[in-house]
Amino acid sequence: MGRKPRFEYPGGVYHLIQRGNNRGYIFENNEDKKFLMSLLEEYSQKMGFDIYGYVIMSNHYHLIIKLSDVPLKDIMHRINNKFSRTFNIKYKRTGHVFENRYKGILVIDDKYLLSLLRYVHQNPVIAGMCESVNDYPWSSDGLYRYNIQDGIVDIDFILNIFSQNRSAAIKAYIDFMDENKKEDIDVFEKTDVIGRVSTRIIDEYIKPDRKTLEQILQDVTNNEKIYNEIKSGSRKRYLTSYKREFIDAALKSNYTMKEIGKSISISDVAVFKLHNSDT
Repeated sequence: MGRKPRFEYPGGVYHLIQRGNNRGYIFENNEDKKFLMSLLEEYSQKMGFDIYGYVIMSNHYHLIIKLSDVPLKDIMHRINNKFSRTFNIKYKRTGHVFENRYKGILVIDDKYLLSLLRYVHQNPVIAGMCESVNDYPWSSDGLYRYNIQDGIVDIDFILNIFSQNRSAAIKAYIDFMDENKKEDIDVFEKTDVIGRVSTRIIDEYIKPDRKTLEQILQDVTNNEKIYNEIKSGSRKRYLTSYKREFIDAALKSNYTMKEIGKSISISDVAVFKLHNSDT
């Protein structure tokens, strides 16, 4: 029986995983990693896809990309084929370098995308290659952390999810990445036969056991009048402590500054300032 087609569409964001053949090591030195990076830059420009994140490990790599009109199979074929030919010539070997089929997983929403990026960046930590995400040089973490546009990764899209204010976005990104939470591999690597995360996992992930922003605000205020004033965007001074407590609790529940600000009728920049103020 033939393989079922992958579920993909132009403009979709996908998590791609490509492993070495028989899980063999294919990125044992920096030159091989640099060569893959050069291919990502070359083909993202030629084939019109955007890269939102990556990590290159010893025997596999992860990409987060946004498609244009070029199918995933063509993108991965061009990148992997050119890498494999060069790799075999360099090391005087023959045969497959990569597993025959990459894994391609549709990204379901912004919340999933942010946690996916954290999962991708956590790969070296989970593998015991470094102690923290920002210790590993072969991922896109440093580009986000230090606001670097390298011509390969589009950092704007994800940072703007955190906040339209770049300083606030980077602060929120770093807090999110450095949070003491390990992402679940099943959520980001288990797929059904057409490359979508299984319905069971989506249901468990999209509907986690966490409170809504309204519930968090109700818990913080415990007062209908105060709750309504904050929801309306009131700037009364006595509300500040409640707002700050609400923002802190909401951030701990992995809501973005944009989501938090929208829920209480203030800007994400105002959220950032309240979160970082001492008085």
